[in-house]
Amino acid sequence: MWGAFKSTVATLGGLVWKRRFRLTDTQKYRHRLRLRAVDDVVDTLVKSGVQLRALELARRAPTEAQMTPMEKYWVESKRYRNGIKPIHWVPHWTKVPHGRKWEATTIHHPESPAGK
Repeated sequence: MWGAFKSTVATLGGLVWKRRFRLTDTQKYRHRLRLRAVDDVVDTLVKSGVQLRALELARRAPTEAQMTPMEKYWVESKRYRNGIKPIHWVPHWTKVPHGRKWEATTIHHPESPAGK
């Protein structure tokens, strides 16, 4: 084609996605620091004697040291292949909480009567 719509590599290339599939070492390090900071806040609140339902659920969640790398760096996604995606592909992944696995209770359990 000639003129304004001439086919070149730049025009045929489309949008170039520059998302890395893997987290860098620095991203992993800072993510672990954020998880540890959350654990410290939860421990401090528990020691202060505050009674909250959300705090009780947060206390039962595993700490950073107890989490596997799969739990730290991957999240569930029903639209992504194999049902999981890297955590840094979640929008605002450094600012929003991500689900940690916790012990099931009568308050928060899928099969409990309260959950239905």
